[in-house]
Amino acid sequence: MKRILIFICCIGLMTGCDDEQMDVVKLDHISEHWNVKNLQSGHMDAKSVKWTPDLLDTCSGNAISRIEEDVTVYRSYELNRKFDDAHKIVMYMEGNQPYAVCYDSASEQIRAEEIDEFPYFVHTEEGTDILSTPTIRSGTHEELKEMEQKDEGHFYPAPIRLLEGTMIHVTPSLYGQIDLSIGDQQGLFPISHLEPFSAQSEEVGIALGYDEQSKEAYFYYEKNDGLTTMLPLVVWNEKEHKHEPIQFEGLRVEQALQGDILEPGVKTPLYTFSFVEGGKRVNEVISLTYLNGEFSTNDAVRNASESNPAGETDPFVFVHEKPLNGAIDVQYPDVLRAEGNDISDLMAVIKDATPVKRAGDVTDYSRLSIIDGWGGQEFQLSFKERSQKIDVYLTDPLRDQTFKLSSKGAERFLDVFPEVKGS
Repeated sequence: MKRILIFICCIGLMTGCDDEQMDVVKLDHISEHWNVKNLQSGHMDAKSVKWTPDLLDTCSGNAISRIEEDVTVYRSYELNRKFDDAHKIVMYMEGNQPYAVCYDSASEQIRAEEIDEFPYFVHTEEGTDILSTPTIRSGTHEELKEMEQKDEGHFYPAPIRLLEGTMIHVTPSLYGQIDLSIGDQQGLFPISHLEPFSAQSEEVGIALGYDEQSKEAYFYYEKNDGLTTMLPLVVWNEKEHKHEPIQFEGLRVEQALQGDILEPGVKTPLYTFSFVEGGKRVNEVISLTYLNGEFSTNDAVRNASESNPAGETDPFVFVHEKPLNGAIDVQYPDVLRAEGNDISDLMAVIKDATPVKRAGDVTDYSRLSIIDGWGGQEFQLSFKERSQKIDVYLTDPLRDQTFKLSSKGAERFLDVFPEVKGS
């Protein structure tokens, strides 16, 4: 019998030792902090919140720099945190194998990774096919006139006319850029930057317009929604460090397009410009060069351990009355936020707290939250007032474990958040 009692006591001591070593701060993805929207439909529903941990973990593995083949995009999601500017976009696609492509506000980088399989909520019955390399083809006279009619409501009062033989159609690729050159000068093409999150399979119609009075050329550009816009043909001014319009007196244009693919790194002639310069008629070739996009392979922000999505190195530490679920503004006095050096002091105080069996009394400021990167942790905050001091307790509801700040830790906590004493 004595042996049994000794064994039970040992077990109790061992358990106590484990409690003493328990980490107080244990960050996790808190689904209630996020809104999740399907980018294809624009819809946001309650069940999509459950996908938050999977989406936030996506693109945190081994990054790849390129996706070389054509792909089919199945689903794209946007996550926005309800109480700050943190956001992330995640795309799921398939080429030779499944891929994920992400952009987040923490790194401001586009990352891609190979994945073994799609998450359970990604359905592959329907998708959008995206090319690995842009295609280009000549348009017809009828298509040019149709575009001209669509542009009756443009905002440019100048007498601009579309030039015959300049109509082209471009089908964008997944990721990259299309550079335009006018001889040895660099210009801007209407769809110069091709990004995964705006990738479309539809052709884009583009034609050239010319203003006889200003001698300037313009791109007519038909967007995916069918509306047209007009962009001036500009070149880069190295001295002024800006793009500016260029004049072409007596402009004549012939289309020089030969192939139907913008091969990566190959300068592809598009138009031949003939215009008067210095009293003589000269020719200049307008060319396009496609460059493959290269995804970032820098380390991702993993589970909130490196920096928060606002770009700061310290976590956020909040004391608040109600959950941070978007129902309240993160404003004083409903939410108290630590600033500056107080943050590092509080984190040290919290990490130094010890496990205890009981909590204190809950007041108006009933919660403390730590937000770091994509993750966070929410404690129930409680107090026990004694004759000379106030004890501060933090209860982690997920682990059903309460921690007590040290005496000095409680004093420092109340220095940072004196408002809680009067609640």
